Amino acid sequence: MDRALEEVPNPSGDGTASFVTFYRAEYPGAVRLAHALTGSAEAAEDVAQDAFARILDRFDGLESPGGYLRTTVVNLCHDRERRHGRARRLDRTGTEPALSLGASEVFDVLLRLPYRQRAVLVLRYWGDRTEAEIARTLGCRPGTVKTLASRGLGRLRKEMAP
Repeated sequence: MDRALEEVPNPSGDGTASFVTFYRAEYPGAVRLAHALTGSAEAAEDVAQDAFARILDRFDGLESPGGYLRTTVVNLCHDRERRHGRARRLDRTGTEPALSLGASEVFDVLLRLPYRQRAVLVLRYWGDRTEAEIARTLGCRPGTVKTLASRGLGRLRKEMAP
């Protein structure tokens, strides 16, 4: 993968090194974010690669490449959720929450949340983003972020209660 990156030309011709540096620094976080939102390691890798491919052509003109990357990852995961989420939700409707939840069980419960609630909780508590950053990433108001977080946490508590 690194060899392929070094061969990627930047459209402006002068920023290839900065994109490669950005890619190497941000790729692991983009994959982790996508994995938390999709629940699939394979899908996370695909989403992260697609996000970087979309950023490449406009990288030099971006004011906040990290923010643009997060927004792109969240949007690509949402697109994937719309395409594949219904079947996954139907598969999980009959599962009962465990009484003593480990990390994988908590993750399973998180994946049952509606996408926007899940995105807010992942960005806030896993990504340590502020309400304003989450609102910019999701394209909504900070008040909407608060509502989604409150509803998501309430649903998590309900599903994880013994």
